[in-house]
Amino acid sequence: MIDLYHLRIFVRICELHSFTQAAVAVGVAQPTVSRIVKDLERTWGAQLFYRTGRGVTLSEFGEVALARAQALLNEADQLGDDLRAHSGVPTGTVSLGVSPSLAPILVPELVNLLRRDAPGIRLRIREGFSDQIERWRSAGAVDVGVTSHFRELGPDGQNGESAVLFASNLVLVAPPGAPPLPPRIPFSDLAGYPLALPAQPNGLRAIFEDVARRKAMALDVTIETSSLVVQKELCDHCGCYLVKAPETIAEEFPPDSSRTGVIIDPTIQRYLQLATTTQRPLSRAAREVANRMSAILKRLSSGVPISPKA
Repeated sequence: MIDLYHLRIFVRICELHSFTQAAVAVGVAQPTVSRIVKDLERTWGAQLFYRTGRGVTLSEFGEVALARAQALLNEADQLGDDLRAHSGVPTGTVSLGVSPSLAPILVPELVNLLRRDAPGIRLRIREGFSDQIERWRSAGAVDVGVTSHFRELGPDGQNGESAVLFASNLVLVAPPGAPPLPPRIPFSDLAGYPLALPAQPNGLRAIFEDVARRKAMALDVTIETSSLVVQKELCDHCGCYLVKAPETIAEEFPPDSSRTGVIIDPTIQRYLQLATTTQRPLSRAAREVANRMSAILKRLSSGVPISPKA
């Protein structure tokens, strides 16, 4: 029989990367935490953690166990929330998966809307890239996930797919002090720019490599990094060019900035999709969050500015 209290301790260890800190956080002795982990490993038949000089890290089996444990705990929390919210306003905790580039745009707006209209809803944010968010959603570790995908547009600017919540054409971003970029940059010209791109596996990187292969050209990928902070530092201080969705840099550049140019021939589009877990029925609170997220993305897509201010 699974003990939810033991699962909560396991999750807290994963969050803090330390048996000792987890013991302090939950108010038990450290040997108790160690015993609980040993009991879980014996019950599940595999090692959950590796010891390191800085604490503990999850084993491969531990990664799987964490997603399942979080999903089960979310469901247990949701049961109480649903019962309390049955005849009233939506209440409870909703787990949301969002990418690092999207979080600053969407999360503040969402939080302020919920504070105003549904103060009983609490958000638990998990930040990750689309493949991680999809795994979390499939496992039930998040209730609502917003993922980014990439596609080429045809010569007429169409893609033949159904409408999505939000879509934007990718741009090249120049470092400070670089010569002005033209408003439109053919993909073939990217060979002449030192790029900082995400490492594989990554949707943006995959489509860029595919287009470059078809054009029989080599991209000058100077640095591979999926960290947005590192990308910006490389652009600001190392002369690297970035590939971005324009909404993720809107606050940094004016609309007519000569530091950005839309990539064409082909135009590559980032589109956003919102999906919910299929592991359990959505609570009223989760449905409310999903609806709010859809509305924010549709407003953003129509050009209405999103303000994080309350």
